[in-house]
Amino acid sequence: MPLCNLRIDLEAIRRNAARLAELVAPTSLAVVVKANAYGHGLVPVAQALAGRVARFCVYELGEALALRDAGVTDPILVLGPVRREDLDAAHAADLAVTVWDLDFARRAAVTLRRRRTPLAIHAEVDTGVARLGFRPEQAPAAIAALRETPELMLEGCFTHLASSEDLDEGFTSLQHRRFTEAVDGVLPTGAIRHMAASAAAMMWPETRLDMVRVGIALYGVWPSHESRLFLQSRAIHSLHDGDPTAGLLEPAITWTTPIVALREIDNGEPVGYGCTWRAAHPTRIATLPLGYAEGLDRGLSNRGSVLVGGRRCPIVGRICMDMCMVDVTEVPDAHVGQQATLLGRDGAEEITADDLAAWCGTIAYEVLARLPLHLPRSYS
Repeated sequence: MPLCNLRIDLEAIRRNAARLAELVAPTSLAVVVKANAYGHGLVPVAQALAGRVARFCVYELGEALALRDAGVTDPILVLGPVRREDLDAAHAADLAVTVWDLDFARRAAVTLRRRRTPLAIHAEVDTGVARLGFRPEQAPAAIAALRETPELMLEGCFTHLASSEDLDEGFTSLQHRRFTEAVDGVLPTGAIRHMAASAAAMMWPETRLDMVRVGIALYGVWPSHESRLFLQSRAIHSLHDGDPTAGLLEPAITWTTPIVALREIDNGEPVGYGCTWRAAHPTRIATLPLGYAEGLDRGLSNRGSVLVGGRRCPIVGRICMDMCMVDVTEVPDAHVGQQATLLGRDGAEEITADDLAAWCGTIAYEVLARLPLHLPRSYS
Protein backbone atom coordinates (compact mmCIF):
# COMPACT_ATOMS: atom_id res chain seq x y z
CA MET A 1 0.00 0.00 0.00
CA PRO A 2 1.46 3.41 -0.93
CA LEU A 3 2.09 5.84 1.91
CA CYS A 4 0.12 8.48 0.05
CA ASN A 5 -2.31 8.29 -2.83
CA LEU A 6 -4.15 10.72 -5.05
CA ARG A 7 -7.22 9.17 -6.66
CA ILE A 8 -8.43 11.01 -9.76
CA ASP A 9 -11.95 10.50 -11.05
CA LEU A 10 -11.59 10.99 -14.79
CA GLU A 11 -15.32 10.45 -15.29
CA ALA A 12 -15.99 13.45 -13.03
CA ILE A 13 -13.64 15.52 -15.18
CA ARG A 14 -15.44 14.38 -18.32
CA ARG A 15 -18.79 15.28 -16.76
CA ASN A 16 -17.49 18.70 -15.73
CA ALA A 17 -16.27 19.31 -19.28
CA ALA A 18 -19.62 18.28 -20.75
CA ARG A 19 -21.59 20.51 -18.38
CA LEU A 20 -19.30 23.47 -18.99
CA ALA A 21 -19.56 22.94 -22.75
CA GLU A 22 -23.34 22.98 -22.41
CA LEU A 23 -23.16 26.12 -20.29
CA VAL A 24 -21.11 28.14 -22.80
CA ALA A 25 -22.58 26.75 -26.04
CA PRO A 26 -22.36 27.66 -28.88
CA THR A 27 -18.94 28.98 -27.86
CA SER A 28 -16.29 26.27 -28.09
CA LEU A 29 -14.59 24.88 -24.98
CA ALA A 30 -10.81 24.76 -24.57
CA VAL A 31 -9.41 23.20 -21.40
CA VAL A 32 -6.29 24.25 -19.52
CA VAL A 33 -4.06 21.36 -18.44
CA LYS A 34 -0.97 23.31 -17.37
CA ALA A 35 0.69 22.65 -13.99
CA ASN A 36 0.23 18.89 -14.42
CA ALA A 37 -3.48 19.47 -15.09
CA TYR A 38 -3.74 21.40 -11.82
CA GLY A 39 -2.17 18.47 -10.00
CA HIS A 40 -4.48 15.88 -11.53
CA GLY A 41 -2.02 14.48 -14.09
CA LEU A 42 -1.29 16.07 -17.46
CA VAL A 43 -1.37 13.06 -19.76
CA PRO A 44 -4.21 11.04 -18.17
CA VAL A 45 -6.51 14.07 -18.05
CA ALA A 46 -5.76 15.04 -21.66
CA GLN A 47 -6.22 11.48 -22.86
CA ALA A 48 -9.57 11.32 -21.04
CA LEU A 49 -10.74 14.46 -22.86
CA ALA A 50 -9.16 13.83 -26.26
CA GLY A 51 -11.68 14.43 -29.02
CA ARG A 52 -14.17 15.96 -26.55
CA VAL A 53 -12.94 19.58 -26.41
CA ALA A 54 -11.89 22.24 -28.91
CA ARG A 55 -8.26 22.32 -27.80
CA PHE A 56 -5.85 21.96 -24.91
CA CYS A 57 -3.99 24.91 -23.42
CA VAL A 58 -0.64 24.46 -21.68
CA TYR A 59 1.92 26.89 -20.30
CA GLU A 60 5.20 25.58 -21.65
CA LEU A 61 6.45 23.66 -24.63
CA GLY A 62 7.46 20.57 -22.67
CA GLU A 63 3.86 20.02 -21.59
CA ALA A 64 2.66 20.18 -25.19
CA LEU A 65 5.35 17.78 -26.42
CA ALA A 66 4.47 15.33 -23.62
CA LEU A 67 0.89 15.30 -24.88
CA ARG A 68 2.00 14.67 -28.45
CA ASP A 69 4.29 11.87 -27.27
CA ALA A 70 1.29 10.34 -25.47
CA GLY A 71 -0.72 10.28 -28.69
CA VAL A 72 -2.90 13.35 -28.11
CA THR A 73 -3.62 14.81 -31.56
CA ASP A 74 -6.06 17.58 -30.62
CA PRO A 75 -5.09 21.24 -31.18
CA ILE A 76 -2.76 22.57 -28.48
CA LEU A 77 -1.97 26.19 -27.62
CA VAL A 78 1.18 27.05 -25.66
CA LEU A 79 0.29 30.11 -23.57
CA GLY A 80 3.75 30.86 -22.20
CA PRO A 81 7.11 31.80 -23.73
CA VAL A 82 8.74 29.54 -26.32
CA ARG A 83 12.43 30.01 -27.04
CA ARG A 84 13.42 30.71 -30.62
CA GLU A 85 15.60 27.59 -30.66
CA ASP A 86 12.53 25.49 -29.79
CA LEU A 87 10.32 26.77 -32.60
CA ASP A 88 11.27 23.92 -34.92
CA ALA A 89 10.07 21.44 -32.29
CA ALA A 90 6.83 23.41 -31.86
CA HIS A 91 6.27 23.43 -35.61
CA ALA A 92 7.04 19.74 -35.99
CA ALA A 93 4.53 18.94 -33.24
CA ASP A 94 1.83 21.04 -34.97
CA LEU A 95 1.40 23.37 -31.99
CA ALA A 96 0.16 26.93 -31.79
CA VAL A 97 2.36 29.35 -29.82
CA THR A 98 1.68 32.72 -28.27
CA VAL A 99 3.23 35.89 -29.69
CA TRP A 100 3.28 39.28 -27.96
CA ASP A 101 6.49 40.76 -29.35
CA LEU A 102 7.19 41.68 -32.97
CA ASP A 103 10.94 41.29 -32.59
CA PHE A 104 10.38 37.69 -31.52
CA ALA A 105 8.01 37.25 -34.47
CA ARG A 106 10.67 38.50 -36.90
CA ARG A 107 13.32 36.19 -35.44
CA ALA A 108 10.84 33.33 -35.49
CA ALA A 109 10.17 33.95 -39.17
CA VAL A 110 13.88 33.65 -39.93
CA THR A 111 14.08 30.37 -38.00
CA LEU A 112 11.01 28.97 -39.76
CA ARG A 113 11.80 30.18 -43.27
CA ARG A 114 12.89 26.77 -44.51
CA ARG A 115 9.58 25.21 -43.43
CA ARG A 116 6.97 24.62 -46.11
CA THR A 117 4.03 25.44 -43.85
CA PRO A 118 3.64 28.34 -41.43
CA LEU A 119 3.64 28.08 -37.64
CA ALA A 120 0.25 28.70 -36.02
CA ILE A 121 0.28 31.58 -33.57
CA HIS A 122 -2.13 33.36 -31.24
CA ALA A 123 -1.47 37.05 -30.63
CA GLU A 124 -1.90 38.18 -27.03
CA VAL A 125 -3.24 41.64 -26.21
CA ASP A 126 -2.66 43.10 -22.74
CA THR A 127 -5.92 44.78 -21.74
CA GLY A 128 -5.17 45.24 -18.06
CA VAL A 129 -3.09 42.50 -16.42
CA ALA A 130 0.25 44.22 -17.27
CA ARG A 131 1.99 40.92 -17.82
CA LEU A 132 2.30 39.85 -21.45
CA GLY A 133 0.74 41.11 -24.65
CA PHE A 134 0.61 43.94 -27.16
CA ARG A 135 -0.93 47.05 -25.67
CA PRO A 136 -4.38 47.76 -27.16
CA GLU A 137 -3.17 50.81 -29.07
CA GLN A 138 -0.31 48.76 -30.57
CA ALA A 139 -2.39 45.71 -31.38
CA PRO A 140 -3.84 46.72 -34.80
CA ALA A 141 -0.44 47.45 -36.31
CA ALA A 142 1.11 44.40 -34.65
CA ILE A 143 -1.63 42.13 -35.93
CA ALA A 144 -1.23 43.58 -39.44
CA ALA A 145 2.51 42.86 -39.28
CA LEU A 146 1.89 39.29 -38.14
CA ARG A 147 -0.60 38.75 -40.94
CA GLU A 148 2.00 39.90 -43.45
CA THR A 149 4.59 37.38 -42.19
CA PRO A 150 4.25 34.28 -44.40
CA GLU A 151 6.07 32.02 -41.96
CA LEU A 152 3.36 32.66 -39.34
CA MET A 153 -0.33 31.88 -39.50
CA LEU A 154 -2.48 34.01 -37.18
CA GLU A 155 -4.91 31.41 -35.88
CA GLY A 156 -6.25 33.39 -32.94
CA CYS A 157 -6.02 36.40 -30.66
CA PHE A 158 -6.68 36.59 -26.93
CA THR A 159 -6.35 38.45 -23.67
CA HIS A 160 -6.42 37.58 -19.97
CA LEU A 161 -9.00 39.08 -17.64
CA ALA A 162 -7.81 40.52 -14.34
CA SER A 163 -10.89 40.52 -12.10
CA SER A 164 -13.62 38.46 -13.73
CA GLU A 165 -14.28 36.67 -10.43
CA ASP A 166 -15.53 39.89 -8.84
CA LEU A 167 -19.22 40.65 -8.61
CA ASP A 168 -18.45 44.15 -9.89
CA GLU A 169 -18.04 43.70 -13.63
CA GLY A 170 -16.64 47.18 -14.22
CA PHE A 171 -13.04 46.27 -15.02
CA THR A 172 -14.05 43.14 -16.92
CA SER A 173 -16.31 45.27 -19.13
CA LEU A 174 -13.45 47.73 -19.66
CA GLN A 175 -11.10 44.93 -20.73
CA HIS A 176 -13.77 43.48 -23.02
CA ARG A 177 -14.18 46.85 -24.68
CA ARG A 178 -10.42 47.40 -25.01
CA PHE A 179 -9.97 44.00 -26.63
CA THR A 180 -12.90 44.38 -28.99
CA GLU A 181 -11.79 47.82 -30.13
CA ALA A 182 -8.21 46.61 -30.61
CA VAL A 183 -8.96 43.58 -32.79
CA ASP A 184 -12.22 44.29 -34.60
CA GLY A 185 -11.64 44.55 -38.32
CA VAL A 186 -7.97 43.56 -38.23
CA LEU A 187 -8.11 39.80 -37.60
CA PRO A 188 -8.25 37.38 -40.52
CA THR A 189 -11.53 35.63 -41.25
CA GLY A 190 -11.99 32.67 -38.94
CA ALA A 191 -9.46 33.79 -36.33
CA ILE A 192 -10.40 32.58 -32.83
CA ARG A 193 -11.03 35.34 -30.29
CA HIS A 194 -10.82 34.27 -26.65
CA MET A 195 -10.62 35.94 -23.26
CA ALA A 196 -12.81 34.12 -20.72
CA ALA A 197 -11.38 31.62 -18.24
CA SER A 198 -13.52 29.67 -15.75
CA ALA A 199 -15.06 32.57 -13.84
CA ALA A 200 -15.86 34.77 -16.84
CA ALA A 201 -17.13 31.82 -18.83
CA MET A 202 -19.73 31.19 -16.14
CA MET A 203 -20.50 34.75 -15.02
CA TRP A 204 -20.14 37.06 -18.02
CA PRO A 205 -21.57 35.57 -21.26
CA GLU A 206 -20.46 38.55 -23.35
CA THR A 207 -16.81 37.55 -22.76
CA ARG A 208 -17.18 34.05 -24.22
CA LEU A 209 -16.50 35.21 -27.80
CA ASP A 210 -15.39 32.28 -30.02
CA MET A 211 -13.75 30.11 -27.35
CA VAL A 212 -13.36 29.95 -23.57
CA ARG A 213 -10.32 28.58 -21.71
CA VAL A 214 -11.55 26.64 -18.70
CA GLY A 215 -9.08 25.57 -16.03
CA ILE A 216 -10.00 25.28 -12.36
CA ALA A 217 -13.69 24.55 -13.04
CA LEU A 218 -12.74 21.54 -15.17
CA TYR A 219 -11.45 19.89 -12.01
CA GLY A 220 -14.62 20.55 -10.04
CA VAL A 221 -13.47 23.60 -8.09
CA TRP A 222 -15.28 26.93 -8.22
CA PRO A 223 -12.98 29.77 -9.33
CA SER A 224 -14.25 31.86 -6.43
CA HIS A 225 -16.97 31.98 -3.81
CA GLU A 226 -18.38 34.99 -5.65
CA SER A 227 -18.75 33.07 -8.91
CA ARG A 228 -20.94 30.46 -7.25
CA LEU A 229 -23.01 33.10 -5.45
CA PHE A 230 -23.46 34.91 -8.74
CA LEU A 231 -24.87 31.88 -10.50
CA GLN A 232 -27.10 31.12 -7.55
CA SER A 233 -28.49 34.63 -7.46
CA ARG A 234 -28.86 35.19 -11.19
CA ALA A 235 -29.74 31.61 -12.19
CA ILE A 236 -27.86 32.04 -15.46
CA HIS A 237 -27.95 28.33 -16.11
CA SER A 238 -29.79 25.52 -14.40
CA LEU A 239 -29.34 21.82 -14.93
CA HIS A 240 -31.58 21.08 -11.95
CA ASP A 241 -34.59 22.60 -10.27
CA GLY A 242 -33.62 24.92 -7.44
CA ASP A 243 -29.96 25.77 -7.00
CA PRO A 244 -28.55 26.39 -10.51
CA THR A 245 -25.06 25.42 -9.31
CA ALA A 246 -26.10 22.02 -7.93
CA GLY A 247 -24.29 19.27 -9.76
CA LEU A 248 -22.53 21.65 -12.16
CA LEU A 249 -19.02 20.93 -10.85
CA GLU A 250 -17.75 17.72 -9.25
CA PRO A 251 -14.40 17.66 -7.41
CA ALA A 252 -12.27 15.03 -9.12
CA ILE A 253 -9.49 14.37 -6.62
CA THR A 254 -9.25 12.45 -3.34
CA TRP A 255 -6.04 12.51 -1.27
CA THR A 256 -5.51 9.84 1.35
CA THR A 257 -2.76 8.37 3.52
CA PRO A 258 -2.72 5.62 6.14
CA ILE A 259 -2.16 6.06 9.86
CA VAL A 260 1.28 4.60 10.60
CA ALA A 261 1.46 5.07 14.38
CA LEU A 262 -0.77 5.83 17.38
CA ARG A 263 0.23 7.01 20.85
CA GLU A 264 -1.44 8.25 24.01
CA ILE A 265 -0.13 11.44 25.58
CA ASP A 266 -0.98 13.07 28.89
CA ASN A 267 -2.29 16.50 29.72
CA GLY A 268 0.38 19.14 29.04
CA GLU A 269 2.58 17.01 26.77
CA PRO A 270 3.81 18.69 23.56
CA VAL A 271 3.51 17.42 20.00
CA GLY A 272 5.94 18.17 17.18
CA TYR A 273 8.89 20.46 16.59
CA GLY A 274 8.97 23.66 18.62
CA CYS A 275 6.39 22.33 21.10
CA THR A 276 3.80 24.60 19.47
CA TRP A 277 0.87 22.45 20.63
CA ARG A 278 0.27 20.84 24.03
CA ALA A 279 -2.49 18.48 25.04
CA ALA A 280 -5.21 20.02 27.20
CA HIS A 281 -6.28 16.54 28.33
CA PRO A 282 -5.25 12.94 27.71
CA THR A 283 -5.08 12.72 23.92
CA ARG A 284 -4.65 10.09 21.26
CA ILE A 285 -2.26 11.14 18.50
CA ALA A 286 -2.06 9.54 15.05
CA THR A 287 1.03 9.96 12.89
CA LEU A 288 0.52 10.30 9.12
CA PRO A 289 3.44 9.65 6.75
CA LEU A 290 3.38 12.87 4.76
CA GLY A 291 4.33 16.49 5.25
CA TYR A 292 5.29 19.57 3.32
CA ALA A 293 7.56 17.58 0.98
CA GLU A 294 4.40 15.76 -0.11
CA GLY A 295 2.47 18.99 -0.65
CA LEU A 296 0.84 19.40 2.78
CA ASP A 297 1.41 23.10 3.36
CA ARG A 298 3.24 23.90 6.60
CA GLY A 299 0.71 26.70 7.12
CA LEU A 300 -1.82 23.99 8.04
CA SER A 301 0.08 23.36 11.29
CA ASN A 302 -2.34 23.66 14.22
CA ARG A 303 -5.01 24.93 11.81
CA GLY A 304 -6.03 22.27 9.33
CA SER A 305 -7.94 19.02 9.70
CA VAL A 306 -8.15 15.59 8.11
CA LEU A 307 -10.97 13.06 8.07
CA VAL A 308 -10.63 9.80 9.96
CA GLY A 309 -13.58 7.45 10.24
CA GLY A 310 -15.85 10.14 8.83
CA ARG A 311 -14.88 12.68 11.53
CA ARG A 312 -12.84 15.87 11.33
CA CYS A 313 -9.61 15.49 13.27
CA PRO A 314 -7.34 18.52 13.82
CA ILE A 315 -3.73 18.62 12.69
CA VAL A 316 -1.67 19.29 15.82
CA GLY A 317 1.90 20.46 16.10
CA ARG A 318 4.09 21.63 13.26
CA ILE A 319 3.84 19.75 9.99
CA CYS A 320 7.19 18.06 9.38
CA MET A 321 8.93 17.50 6.06
CA ASP A 322 7.48 14.00 5.66
CA MET A 323 5.10 13.52 8.60
CA CYS A 324 2.28 15.20 10.47
CA MET A 325 0.31 14.45 13.61
CA VAL A 326 -3.45 14.41 14.11
CA ASP A 327 -5.64 14.35 17.21
CA VAL A 328 -7.90 11.27 16.85
CA THR A 329 -9.20 11.24 20.42
CA GLU A 330 -12.78 11.52 19.11
CA VAL A 331 -12.32 8.46 16.88
CA PRO A 332 -11.98 5.64 19.43
CA ASP A 333 -11.68 2.93 16.78
CA ALA A 334 -8.88 4.67 14.85
CA HIS A 335 -6.15 2.14 14.08
CA VAL A 336 -2.85 1.78 12.28
CA GLY A 337 -3.46 1.25 8.58
CA GLN A 338 -6.73 3.17 8.59
CA GLN A 339 -6.98 5.75 5.83
CA ALA A 340 -7.01 9.45 6.66
CA THR A 341 -8.48 11.77 4.04
CA LEU A 342 -6.73 15.07 3.45
CA LEU A 343 -8.80 16.09 0.45
CA GLY A 344 -12.14 14.59 -0.48
CA ARG A 345 -15.12 12.95 1.20
CA ASP A 346 -15.34 10.42 4.03
CA GLY A 347 -18.90 9.59 5.01
CA ALA A 348 -20.93 12.77 5.47
CA GLU A 349 -17.85 14.95 5.87
CA GLU A 350 -15.75 16.54 3.14
CA ILE A 351 -12.55 18.55 2.96
CA THR A 352 -12.27 20.64 -0.19
CA ALA A 353 -9.38 22.40 -1.86
CA ASP A 354 -11.06 25.63 -0.76
CA ASP A 355 -10.94 24.42 2.86
CA LEU A 356 -7.20 23.73 2.63
CA ALA A 357 -6.67 27.08 0.95
CA ALA A 358 -8.60 29.00 3.62
CA TRP A 359 -6.68 27.32 6.44
CA CYS A 360 -3.28 28.28 5.03
CA GLY A 361 -4.21 31.65 3.52
CA THR A 362 -4.01 30.94 -0.20
CA ILE A 363 -6.29 29.84 -3.05
CA ALA A 364 -7.43 26.43 -4.25
CA TYR A 365 -5.44 26.86 -7.47
CA GLU A 366 -2.19 26.81 -5.49
CA VAL A 367 -3.23 23.90 -3.29
CA LEU A 368 -3.81 21.72 -6.37
CA ALA A 369 -0.97 22.98 -8.55
CA ARG A 370 1.60 22.32 -5.83
CA LEU A 371 0.72 18.65 -5.37
CA PRO A 372 4.10 17.07 -6.11
CA LEU A 373 4.72 15.03 -9.23
CA HIS A 374 6.17 12.17 -7.18
CA LEU A 375 2.92 11.46 -5.33
CA PRO A 376 1.31 8.25 -6.62
CA ARG A 377 -1.83 8.88 -8.64
CA SER A 378 -4.49 6.33 -9.55
CA TYR A 379 -7.25 6.87 -12.09
CA SER A 380 -10.80 5.71 -12.55
